[in-house]
Amino acid sequence: MDYYKIVLSNLEKLRIGNGLEYSEIDKFANLKDGKYEEVIDGKAILDTKELIAVSKLYFPNPSKVFNPKMRSPSFNDLPDYIQIIAKERKGKTTRTQEKRDIIQYSILILNKHVKVGKDFTNSIIKGYLNNELKTVFKGKSIEWSKSVLSPFIEDTGETRKAKTKEEKVYKLIKTIPKDMVAKATATIGTAWLDEFEEKSKEK
Repeated sequence: MDYYKIVLSNLEKLRIGNGLEYSEIDKFANLKDGKYEEVIDGKAILDTKELIAVSKLYFPNPSKVFNPKMRSPSFNDLPDYIQIIAKERKGKTTRTQEKRDIIQYSILILNKHVKVGKDFTNSIIKGYLNNELKTVFKGKSIEWSKSVLSPFIEDTGETRKAKTKEEKVYKLIKTIPKDMVAKATATIGTAWLDEFEEKSKEK
């Protein structure tokens, strides 16, 4: 298992999820200017001391970033200077995103919770949304065939009984590309999904 790649992947998830720029990682972790971007581009590597410094931007215990199934820290557990940046940038994203796109949320849900070859219904996907998002998307269908996810989703032609009516059953037939996942993460963040997972863990 290549732990270095796992750590970099986790660090990027945390950076993108909190709206941080490459230059801010350099600044907060005391790296030389441009170092972190070079690392992500594969032109440089982080030594052990630097890995720990970057990891500590998010966790008091840096060993957490070595976990392939790393859970993002609670927003309130982040350092104040990270919270300030995240609040400001996520706030701007919400204000400029007049119409929230349920497909962006679906990309992250499918990537995290639905394996290729497995079927699902729209209500299963919406079940991962928090109460605020459920209100936003209440009564709205997910039109897979008209979305960027159409090459990855198959309508099985079957239906399944739900609470009030029959629902169409869909299947994930291909792995969702990493760049699509990264774009969705940068657009909407992962705090809402982390919140769901934390609550599920507590049950």
